[in-house]
Amino acid sequence: MTDPLCTLPLLLGVFFLTGCVSKVTSPADDMLWTIPRSEWIMLDQNFSTSSEDTQLHWLDSFENNSLKKAVLIAWKKNPNLASMRELTLVRGEEAVIVGAALFPQANLGLNGSRSKRNLIGFNFPNGSSTFTTESFTSGINLSWEIDLWGKLRNERNSAKKRFQIAQAELEGARLSLAGQVAKAWFGIVESNKQLELARQMSATFQKNKNFISARFSNGLASSLENDLATNALLSSKATQSMRLRHRNELIREMDLFLGDYPNDPNDGNFTDELPQLALAPFPQTPAKVMENRPDLQAARFQLEAAGHDLSASRLSLLPTLSLSGGPGSRSEVFEDLLDKRFRIWDLAGSLTQPILNGGRLRAKIRLSKALKSSAQANYRSVALRAFSEVEQLLANEKFLRSEATYLASAAKAARSAADSSWERYRGGVLGIFDTLESQRHAYESESRLLSLRRERIFNRIDLFLALGYPALPRTV
Repeated sequence: MTDPLCTLPLLLGVFFLTGCVSKVTSPADDMLWTIPRSEWIMLDQNFSTSSEDTQLHWLDSFENNSLKKAVLIAWKKNPNLASMRELTLVRGEEAVIVGAALFPQANLGLNGSRSKRNLIGFNFPNGSSTFTTESFTSGINLSWEIDLWGKLRNERNSAKKRFQIAQAELEGARLSLAGQVAKAWFGIVESNKQLELARQMSATFQKNKNFISARFSNGLASSLENDLATNALLSSKATQSMRLRHRNELIREMDLFLGDYPNDPNDGNFTDELPQLALAPFPQTPAKVMENRPDLQAARFQLEAAGHDLSASRLSLLPTLSLSGGPGSRSEVFEDLLDKRFRIWDLAGSLTQPILNGGRLRAKIRLSKALKSSAQANYRSVALRAFSEVEQLLANEKFLRSEATYLASAAKAARSAADSSWERYRGGVLGIFDTLESQRHAYESESRLLSLRRERIFNRIDLFLALGYPALPRTV
């Protein structure tokens, strides 16, 4: 039976060693990178100054409940997002597993043995040459590695940070998916408008063709005029087919985002209008963006995890103290295991100091240092990329708004010119080639304006994502 006083010198020696250990660098040392600016360079006066906008759930700005429902369906049914949710749970359970090493481990055991001994050679008179013995033990086996230096705590904290990384990446994937669904939605709406415009263009050129064919049959129009009208009509039919193909592709893409099997593109109901964008919300500061963007959060957690890993690697050079033992019973008769007279207990301690390991521990420290330096550089890279995205999208807001103003005026002028040119052709003042070109240019201007409106919406969605705005309330 072990005397617990025998372990006292061991414990005293361990605590004496703690005073000789230098302080380990904190995982958070030199972690944060100074933000280069307090405001954005590309800010101008054309942003909303309402304080409510800074807390915007950006899907609300489009005032489209059907779009919100589509995003919620995607969050629920998209298989890629479902996979990330499960992997996030995996990281959480891994953190629990790693953290369990901080606490004592206990196992309930029951053992039995039966052995036969050979006595040949002892020459006992009238004695048996063999005998059989039985032994039974039961008890609780306790083991505990005491975390004197904090190595196990650093390993647990690193696992927790990796769980937070997975959570941030999951939130980033949710926001990205919401952005993809919104872009696909408005892409389909714009495609429907383009298809409608192409049909109008085909109808116009069909009327032209009918009018010119009748004149050609009566000898009032040349074959060149007839061929040009035919070319314009067939080209518009090809454009109509291309618009229909593009619309079908976008609807199939939307089905993928929603986690559905590709359905008949004609079953979808995307009869909405493209929204007229209000002023963009006044953007959050660069510091706030660093707090809110999931990719920056993940990069910061990665850096913190690397710091904990480095500390744990350094602490692995120090001695390890372990305790083991526990209460139990031992007897040669199984039924006696419950008898208090056969109770026993054991207590043992061990102190292990790494001496020779082929440089493995030192190599692990160097590896952890390199990983932390890499995480620092990655954090800076992600931050710079985030700032660049916001600055570019803020600039785009101004440029696209200016382009939309010019294109709207240009489209209006082109429509007026097309109407006038046809009347002038019918009056014999203008040739058919100029007339058809004027009509084609009018439809192209309308098409460009639709594309620009869609591009402005896409840029606004990207700006919301770049600023780290949530798509919907966190509870959804």
